[in-house]
Amino acid sequence: MRVKNKMPSCRDNYFTLKEFLGVKCFEDMKNNVEPERLSKLNDELNVVLPILENDPKRERKQEGLRNKLKSEFYDTLLELEWAAYFGNKNRAVIIEPDFPDKGPDLKVTLKDRWINFEITNRWLSKEQQELHMYLKEIRSRIKKIKSRFSICVMFNENFSKKDLFPLIKTIKNRTADFEKRRILKPVTTYYFSPDNSEDWYDFDGINDPADFYTDPKKKAKIMFHLRDYRDYTSVSGVEPGPARIGFGDIDRIKSKLHKKQNRQLHKNEPNVVILHNAPIFDTVGALYGKLQLTIFKNSKTSETIDEYLNRDNSGLFQSSTRVSAVLFVGYDEDHEFVRKVFPNPKARNPLCEEEIKIIEGM
Repeated sequence: MRVKNKMPSCRDNYFTLKEFLGVKCFEDMKNNVEPERLSKLNDELNVVLPILENDPKRERKQEGLRNKLKSEFYDTLLELEWAAYFGNKNRAVIIEPDFPDKGPDLKVTLKDRWINFEITNRWLSKEQQELHMYLKEIRSRIKKIKSRFSICVMFNENFSKKDLFPLIKTIKNRTADFEKRRILKPVTTYYFSPDNSEDWYDFDGINDPADFYTDPKKKAKIMFHLRDYRDYTSVSGVEPGPARIGFGDIDRIKSKLHKKQNRQLHKNEPNVVILHNAPIFDTVGALYGKLQLTIFKNSKTSETIDEYLNRDNSGLFQSSTRVSAVLFVGYDEDHEFVRKVFPNPKARNPLCEEEIKIIEGM
């Protein structure tokens, strides 16, 4: 069934979305998704649906997309975001395989050839998706504040939506206060309630002080990392504890990428995996191998002659030639948002420099 072409109201930010999903489904979605995200989704559909109109299997693919938005909302958002990104750059795009066929999420022409894209996201559970939405709200509220700090927020298990805006207020107040007092060292703030938060100076937040570590009243930890320059404040996030771990460690990232490679990507074609929201340190380890310390000692005296860090042979790129590159989308070690391509040195179909620049958005 084709999408009907009606003239949208100039005041209706969700016209295309409502027409595509139906009013009832849209109203259900509206109760669970913030307006900014819905408006962005509507804009992306305005790019994606014309792409599907030119697809020979458009009706089945439109229905598949409609069902995915209802059942796999957050994963589907990323697919639409990238389809719209390439569509807006006037690249030819083929969107997702026709169910039940398997294949990459997108096929896109970049320089002069088709490249397959498989998109995956760190956030796995509904709880983690909620944390992601909290972080987006925090970023949007403080992104124009100038300070010498980048901020990392860690949510505890008992953090809830009602704590969100008090936490944002705490971050704003602390940032202004630290700037006013010219605090030039790291600070960790523990948030307990709107009226109760405490600071630790010269503490980087890695090992909690004993009296805070087991305190069940602690709802969030805010780590202020000092920068050498004054700039707009950035926010990243970490979710602690077994209940809030996605596949954030090296082995789980590698396992996830292996499954994507083997199930979705074609042999003898250029393939890119887009990885969202994983820790960059663990991502590099999953791709190129885990860091290890190699020590050379004198066999007679046991004295250390030399030592250096290198990587073992456990990385995905040590054994895979099918994946041309992995595009990391998330925050780096300095808590700055980046889109960075990690090329596979053993790829059967490597990317050229121009293709890498297009993918990274340069």
